Amino acid sequence: TRSSKFDLTLTLVESPQGFVGALTYATDLFDASTVQRMVGHLGVLLEAIAAKPDATLASLPLLTAPERQQLLVEWNGPSAEFPRDLCLHDAFTAQALRTPDALAVICRDEQLTFRELDTRANQLAHRLVKLGVGPDVRVVLCVERSVEALVGILGTLKAGGAYVPIDPSYPREWLSHVLLDTGAPVVLTQQRLRDSLPPHTAHDICLDSDADSLSREALEAPVTSVTPEHLAYIIYTSGSTGRPKGVMIQHRSVLNLRVALAATVHSGAQPAERVSVNAPLSFDASVKQLIQVLDGHTLCIVPDEARADVRELVHRIDQDALDVLDCSPAHLRLLVDEGLLESQSIPRRVLVGGEAVDPATWRHLAQVPRPRVFNVYGPTECTVDATACAFDASPTPTIGKPLPNVRVYVLDRTLRPVPVGVAGELFIGGEGVARGYLNRPELTADRFIPDGFSSTPGARLYRTGDVVRWRADGMLDYLGRADFQVKVRGFRIELGEIESCLLGHPAVHAAVVLAREDVPGDKRLVAYLVP
Repeated sequence: TRSSKFDLTLTLVESPQGFVGALTYATDLFDASTVQRMVGHLGVLLEAIAAKPDATLASLPLLTAPERQQLLVEWNGPSAEFPRDLCLHDAFTAQALRTPDALAVICRDEQLTFRELDTRANQLAHRLVKLGVGPDVRVVLCVERSVEALVGILGTLKAGGAYVPIDPSYPREWLSHVLLDTGAPVVLTQQRLRDSLPPHTAHDICLDSDADSLSREALEAPVTSVTPEHLAYIIYTSGSTGRPKGVMIQHRSVLNLRVALAATVHSGAQPAERVSVNAPLSFDASVKQLIQVLDGHTLCIVPDEARADVRELVHRIDQDALDVLDCSPAHLRLLVDEGLLESQSIPRRVLVGGEAVDPATWRHLAQVPRPRVFNVYGPTECTVDATACAFDASPTPTIGKPLPNVRVYVLDRTLRPVPVGVAGELFIGGEGVARGYLNRPELTADRFIPDGFSSTPGARLYRTGDVVRWRADGMLDYLGRADFQVKVRGFRIELGEIESCLLGHPAVHAAVVLAREDVPGDKRLVAYLVP
């Protein structure tokens, strides 16, 4: 009640029938449903103590049976059917047969129809098969943003291989590690980038200068033994020791993402929308942008010069009449400041992710009639996105609810579910969980653990390291990290990786790296060095 002298007061009075209690609370701090849950937790706790007085405190339960059912079952993602017998390239081929003359991809003055893209990918696939590419064989993709990038990805998949995108602007040491770690027999690149690659033993195919040679390959797709359980791609993320780790994602997981997003954030999609591809190909957000082509949409690949210039990007969004935009919250704020919402052609939907959204931005964009903005969350290890929420569906920032076929659990240190409103670590299960890390069995075993809540044999959970809490409405609030990983403008960064690099300099004795946000919305990395 408002007359409570303290925030929360528990009173117990002994009576002939036992103890009678009351919980008095300040209503400006607690609502009735929260306190009612506390009463239920106390009852469960006291019953457990009475039944087993020698139990350790950590082993005592708190959740009532209805709350446990709610947290473990009712609030998890709904089941959804997706094509379990298809691979990504099968889905593309089917779409190319439906709309052969529709535009599949545009970049600058280049464009390809679905038929043209399918044919060029088939021809590349034949060349890759001749070079030993097949199921689970890795193919490194080091190209600038272009229609050739999509040819390289689809050609690799049609050959049965897994594409490994690397950014040509990354340090040579980083590129060298990926080339060695993947053991890729082939590198797909462009003539202007070939000489900048570190020394390697793989066979190079330049998608631009080798185009004439590739055009003499067979027009039909090669026959392979690839299945949905084989790898579609490997994306490398930061490692705390300075050693990047490759996340292995299977075809079925990406096809599930396609269905999950179509049922939620893209549920109002119109036929043949124009989708912005502005994420780096080496960043997993590019995957959810690229797979829109599987449903007949046109991919508009944003050139590097437009990605680096906010004003130019707003102009291109308007000029290309983009329907769907995907970016980080920080990038979206810059686009709005540059006049995105005053453009003649405003996107229908904007997906933001990769970092927390500030409350002011959330409130502002929740009220605009267009675009409809969605906050999406998910680690690379769970196939891009695991939860989502429209800005207009919540008064405050939230990472939302699980997507279809995704299971999420908020657990304590003993891997038991925590009550609503209590902080815990987020664990993610379901169809999107990665196979693991390439050539890192110990790290895989540490981060991917058996799913003790699932009846599916072999089901696993990914330990995200993110601290969250359930809200009373079944949505998740993101609270921060349980380790030293940060996100800056949507990029996942291990501070330890940067510190390790700095310590490699002979003049540096000690180093600490922090993510500072001295100006709201402008997060930067700052290094402190001891010579």
